[in-house]
Amino acid sequence: MISRGKRYRKVLTVLAKHGFGDLGLRLGGPASWLRRKPREGISARRWTGFRKALEELGPTYVKFGQVLSNRPGILPDDLTAELARLQDQVPPFSFEEVKKSIEETFQKPIAQIFPSIEEQPVASASIAQVHRAWLPDGQMVAVKVRRPGIEAVIRADVAIMRDIARLMMRNEELASLKPVELVKAFENTILAELDFEKELHNVKQFYELFEGDSTVKVPRPFPEFSSSAVVCLEFIEGIKISRKELLAEQGYDLKLVAKNGFDAFFKQIFEWGIFHADPHPGNLLVLPGNVVGILDFGMVGQLSQTDRSALVEFVIALGRDDVGRIVENIEKLQGSPVSDKTALERDLSAFIAEFGSRAVKDINLNDALEKGRRMAYKHDLKLNPDLFLLFRTISLLEGIGISLDPQFRSLEIIKPYAFKLLRKQLNPKNIFQSKALLAWAADWYQLVKALPGDVRKTLGKVSNDQLFIRTESASVDRLSEQLRKSGNELSQTLVCIALMGFTAFSTTLPLPVLLGGLNLLGLISLGLSVLLLLILIRRWR
Repeated sequence: MISRGKRYRKVLTVLAKHGFGDLGLRLGGPASWLRRKPREGISARRWTGFRKALEELGPTYVKFGQVLSNRPGILPDDLTAELARLQDQVPPFSFEEVKKSIEETFQKPIAQIFPSIEEQPVASASIAQVHRAWLPDGQMVAVKVRRPGIEAVIRADVAIMRDIARLMMRNEELASLKPVELVKAFENTILAELDFEKELHNVKQFYELFEGDSTVKVPRPFPEFSSSAVVCLEFIEGIKISRKELLAEQGYDLKLVAKNGFDAFFKQIFEWGIFHADPHPGNLLVLPGNVVGILDFGMVGQLSQTDRSALVEFVIALGRDDVGRIVENIEKLQGSPVSDKTALERDLSAFIAEFGSRAVKDINLNDALEKGRRMAYKHDLKLNPDLFLLFRTISLLEGIGISLDPQFRSLEIIKPYAFKLLRKQLNPKNIFQSKALLAWAADWYQLVKALPGDVRKTLGKVSNDQLFIRTESASVDRLSEQLRKSGNELSQTLVCIALMGFTAFSTTLPLPVLLGGLNLLGLISLGLSVLLLLILIRRWR
């Protein structure tokens, strides 16, 4: 177990070495230094020193800095830009340690598990490194081995971060950064990356989802040769997607590669609701046939059906410049009302004025996403953390796409997926299977069920002269007209519900299916119910 006191001393020593020896004192005093611009005393050179200090402190601090760099608006722009340059590169650990870890995991000599394994790693990072090996049947595999002792180091570092976050809460300005929440979210993310069994589950899921897709390659997992500290996957050979010149030399279609890569990720986001959340160039390869290979599934984001539906409605409302509807969908995404709707609508109007008037090809998506993230922090929007992973993922993909094809614009690819999801939501079969409709139908069933009894009671009171109608400042004729209209609307609503119910029932009848899973009777009843619903909506308005 790592001594926390020893780790504290290491952290303070490294910070002092790079010019931040006074950080501990500042945590208890004014925090205005944190938000100062370079000309006011914090130079860009000092932020470079801070970035180097994080790199020297190791994987926990590097990854935490990367998390902060994806949240512009809470730190100075110069610091955010410097943190974005953090490099997760560390020297490899020895092959003797690799061998020891594998043999302790499987309780067998390494030769019985991997008859041949290369001692030199093909990749090395802060949490693990990868070696090429061969299984007993001759299958070439990539063996990812967790760095020895890394879990204890990370847990000790996270404990220190929690202490620092609590100190920051004593300062009103620093407390506004929500340090405790930020560290908690980071802790969940990095501990999940340490669990290779979870990564194996992710790979298996994506491998099955992409099976049969000729444009994407996900490595085949080998669970019998994997554990919580070792992951064994099919070895994929290809060219890193960032090596544009080499790809061009070898005849790859760079525009098609960019499109295939985006198609793969937006299929994950809009169709499956689960997506690879770390698509940096080192995790993407290009294979023969312009196929995109995806590696490293340690970081995965998830979006519920509700989140995806709200995102689609958000995109549509954004296209219509409908600020009110945008705010409604933001409230759906965070599950509660926004604190200052007027201020948010004002900022959204400015956002739309800046980006809404441009053609899709002229929009810088990274610029739009950054402004959107700033707005989210400014208005304290409590969005699903995976939505921020989604923004980061799209931002990384946009950069890769433009590097391959300067004319590339991801928004032109996003739209078809958004509308495909919208069409799926509007499919009658899905409508009638939705939980929202079932709840709505149940409420109406209770109303219809109770209506005859309520009417009978009312008529009984009328016949016994016990019904009294009290009117204030309104004529009897007007009240009579309103009751007549209400009765008509109620009867039409009940007919509409009955038609919708018959549409659902018709799918069980042994008749030929014509469209959207519906037969002729179903289509007729659906058409009548939609027509009646439109008439009712017009009257209600």
